[in-house]
Order: sequence, then structure tokens, then C-alpha cells
Amino acid sequence: MAMDIVTIEQPEYRQVLKNKAQEIQFPLSQADKDLITAMKSKLHGLGGVGLAAPQVNFSRRIIAIYIPEEATLLRDNVKKFYPMHIMINPSYEPVAGSGVSSDFEGCYSVSSKSGKVPRYEQITVSYYDELGQLHQQIEEGFYARVLQHEIDHLNGFLILDRLTADCVQGSVEEMMALRRASLPPGKRIIFDQVMARKAKK
Repeated sequence: MAMDIVTIEQPEYRQVLKNKAQEIQFPLSQADKDLITAMKSKLHGLGGVGLAAPQVNFSRRIIAIYIPEEATLLRDNVKKFYPMHIMINPSYEPVAGSGVSSDFEGCYSVSSKSGKVPRYEQITVSYYDELGQLHQQIEEGFYARVLQHEIDHLNGFLILDRLTADCVQGSVEEMMALRRASLPPGKRIIFDQVMARKAKK
């Protein structure tokens, strides 16, 4: 299944990106299974950490997550490597007393802006796996940030909706340069290597 990333800058895709995605029924239909397979392949090809179905023009409550080992080298709040996995009909609630922190986020579906987005530091996430088994767990750090970002997509929210006037924000190029400058020299080398690999994809 061929699929392309759609962006909010493309008016014809505003509806799929700004509306709540459709709930998934179990057992999974063949169409949903095919979508999941294609999303995994697409995320690997992009070299990113998360992808939501609306980003590839499907109004379905499915997200794919992949936190590579290199992320643990670039961010202090990455606890471990997360292999490729799928969450179906996911939702989250902040853990009572959870703080809020801001960090750099980009989005494949927003080509005009990036910035430091405020997110809960700890959340309780609920979701179904591909077999229809319900899971509920507490997550924190970068993984929790990625989950909030992707689940936002299923509810019609983009980083543009989270970047308030007091947030550090600007063009994607400006924010990439700012993030790079904020890294210590050792991590900056890794950052450059990662960006070079992504540029080749």
C-alpha cells in the first residue's frame, strides 16, 4: 500500500488532520491490517519516532511508535529503546501531580513551524494491541511525549494548537539549528549523523 504524508499546509487534507479519527473495531479488518503494515514500513522509511493514521490520510485511530537506540544518546529523558509497535484506539490522562515540561518537537504534517511544545511528564496510556488485548500503563519522559503527540493527531490536534505565544517557536530550520546549538559537542556529532541519514531517505 503506497502512502504519502499529508500536511496542514495542503487545504485538501485539513479535514482528515483536524477532525477526530474513527474508532477501530475488532477483529481487525483486512483493510486495517494492511494499513498497519504500511504504517510500520512508512515510519521506518521516514526514520521518525511516531506516525498516526491521519498523517497518511486515513481517519483511523491507529498510531505506530518506534524509539531507536540513537534517541537514548540524544535526549536525557529517553529511558530505553522501544521497538516498532502499534497502538489502537489509544487515549491518555495525565498522572495526578504530573509536571509539564517543554521540549523541541517537529511534525511531518506541519511543514511551516516547529518549537518547544509543553507536554505532561507522566501519563497513563490505554490502548489495544493488534490482537485486541487492552493495555494500560504509566509512561514518562520522551516516550510519554511521543505518545501525547501522536494521540493528539487522532483527536484533530497538531503542534500548532499546542504552541502558545510564550513557547519558543519558529521555522523548522530555525528550530533545528536551535536544538543543535543546545546540545553538548558529543551529542551534536550524533545529531549531525542522524540528520545526514534522514536527509538521504
